[in-house]
Amino acid sequence: MITKFTKKSWIKTAIVIGSIALILLSSENRQTLNSNSLAQPVPTAATPIKRIAQIPPFCNPPPNLLKPPKPQIPASPPATPTPKPAQQPLVFAPQAQFRSQIVYQANISDSKVIALTFDDGPTAETLKILQVLEKHNAVATFFCLGANLREYPEIAKQVVKAGNAIGNHTWHHYYHNVTEKTASDEIDNTGVHIYRSTGAKSLLFRPPGGRLNNGFADYAKKKNYAVVMWSIDPKDFSQPPAAAIARSVLSRATSGAIVLLHDGGGDRQQTVEAVSVIIPKLKQQGYSFVTVPQLLQMQAAQKQQTADQKPK
Repeated sequence: MITKFTKKSWIKTAIVIGSIALILLSSENRQTLNSNSLAQPVPTAATPIKRIAQIPPFCNPPPNLLKPPKPQIPASPPATPTPKPAQQPLVFAPQAQFRSQIVYQANISDSKVIALTFDDGPTAETLKILQVLEKHNAVATFFCLGANLREYPEIAKQVVKAGNAIGNHTWHHYYHNVTEKTASDEIDNTGVHIYRSTGAKSLLFRPPGGRLNNGFADYAKKKNYAVVMWSIDPKDFSQPPAAAIARSVLSRATSGAIVLLHDGGGDRQQTVEAVSVIIPKLKQQGYSFVTVPQLLQMQAAQKQQTADQKPK
């Protein structure tokens, strides 16, 4: 009896314990479910409101959330500027009637004009002459050696930039007789260097030493140059005193005269000082200073005016 009773008691006890366990397990599951719920508890004094942490924004949004980039349109190329017409080179040339001719002076009677000319430059002495000309608002004509043009191209450029004319005086300043080939080398190469240094072309030629029969003048006339000589020579090449140079020029000055002076071949301080006297003195007498091309142009204009005034 005792054994049988005991088994029944154990069975009942196991059933009770199992029921209790099921009840406890069910309660625990409900609490877990409630704790995971998104529903917020009703705030009370005992349970203050808990702030929900803000989800930070994406610093770098996923690629699929980005807007597609705008297509990069290349900038239009700049418009091609209209090419400027090539500038005509400056040309120092007399009128057609003086081409291939020998000129000693101009025949001008309606105005008082005179032309100073300087041979054998450009050199450092040329700069001193340019200063005197600029000071007195005068211009002149410079007959340059090709060898010196190659040596001092910037000085030659200043000569033309200041409003002066430039001419051809051969390359080496030979006095002796030359062949046509030598004459062409001496004159043509000098012409090239006149253009290279100044951007100008010249049809003015002065033979070295004023020699007209050694081949240079003949070639120059063949190439359509005006062979420019002079009417006043104070012989400043021998470096006389400045007062003697000035006196020689002032005493023989006439309208249309061409004066021979030098800015190369040695120290030309006497010439510089003489020119500083000659220009203001002649200006006081009513003279104006012009280049050789201007002088010859004035002669041509005067001749044309005279022809126009003749009764027909």
